[in-house]
Amino acid sequence: MEDVEAYLKARGIDEMCHAINDSAKRAAQLVLNMLSFSRKSDASFSSQEIGRLMDAALELAMNDYDLKKRYDFRRIEIVRHYDGEIPLVPCEATNIQQVFLNIVKNAAYALADKQFVDDAPRLMIAIRADEQVVTVEIADNGPGMDEKTRKRIFEPFFTTKPVGLGTGLGMSIAYFIIHDQHKGTIQVQSEPGKGTAFTVRLPYFRV
Repeated sequence: MEDVEAYLKARGIDEMCHAINDSAKRAAQLVLNMLSFSRKSDASFSSQEIGRLMDAALELAMNDYDLKKRYDFRRIEIVRHYDGEIPLVPCEATNIQQVFLNIVKNAAYALADKQFVDDAPRLMIAIRADEQVVTVEIADNGPGMDEKTRKRIFEPFFTTKPVGLGTGLGMSIAYFIIHDQHKGTIQVQSEPGKGTAFTVRLPYFRV
């Protein structure tokens, strides 16, 4: 058994098994979260300031340890454009905040992969309202993505991150939260070299 253990260690098989186990645990937890979202009742909804939820998500990103290990979020310039009169939105605050956090963290990872020369990493956030919905736009000036990747961004288990850095469920859960749980929409526009923009629309009346 000692020889077998030495063999596994020499070839890094034990580390690969640990990585597989950790990834499986993360995926299982995300699936459990998705199931818990689907079971939530309207009683968990309350009227929320979307700008406040966005600011809270940004604060979480700035203090995210895993994100700091790869890229210090505080190096990114945050540009906010919040309209003055934004209606309160009936929503599950924690879930909406998680959607914003997922998008912002993905933007930070993308910005870390781009070499800036005459520009600086930037995240632009706009919140506005019309007669029916509150619209949140989160755009970065990162490397962008090709059309094939853009079309798959909300697919479960699809990820562009290296092995061990993502399960590919974050954006699919975000889609589920916005589309199924809140009867809103979430879209993404992107071109290689021109950054990425997510648009989230939430009705401020219950459908």
